[in-house]
Amino acid sequence: MSELRKWRIMLVDDHKILLDGIKQLLSAEPDLEVTAEATDARMGMNLLSYLPVDILVTDLSLPDVNYTSFILDVRKKFPDLKILVLSMHDESELLRDVLATGVNGYVLKSNSREELVKAIRNVIHGMHYVSPDVSLKLMEQEQRNNNSVLTDREIEIVKLISREYSNKQIADELFISERTVESHRKNIFRKSDTHTVVGLIKYAMQHKLL
Repeated sequence: MSELRKWRIMLVDDHKILLDGIKQLLSAEPDLEVTAEATDARMGMNLLSYLPVDILVTDLSLPDVNYTSFILDVRKKFPDLKILVLSMHDESELLRDVLATGVNGYVLKSNSREELVKAIRNVIHGMHYVSPDVSLKLMEQEQRNNNSVLTDREIEIVKLISREYSNKQIADELFISERTVESHRKNIFRKSDTHTVVGLIKYAMQHKLL
């Protein structure tokens, strides 16, 4: 019977107690083995230069780099290495920035041991993986973005508002009722998160609607 292959893992986190804890958690898995540990990006890059590993599991908050520069450096120098982010950060803007670097997965430190192991195995076998909590954050942000997008009709009305048209004049111009115009105006102010015509015009200029 052939011996079970052990997948080699490098852990990078500036909290030694977390490194020890994660290593202990993964030691219970027969096919996973932590073969390298680093507490900052420089140490991690140095180890990667001579230690073969199958997957890098790294935190984002490292003391000697910003959030994505370590990942970008690793991706540039070791393009085939699998990278899984293990972080406490779940801000949607940051999540999108990190995923855009080409990482293979993202798991939160608040997730369970089972979730981490599942993510590691998925990534090692060529799949991308984000934990359900991360997926939910991204979907919520996408929904907010969709809800803030003005329709073509609303953009028409914004342009007329910027020309100081009244509701009646907008209704006559677009062949719709004043009540419909008022409804559109409410939606426009809600989506643009503005409360005055001046604020709305500023929003429209920033988004190149005028």
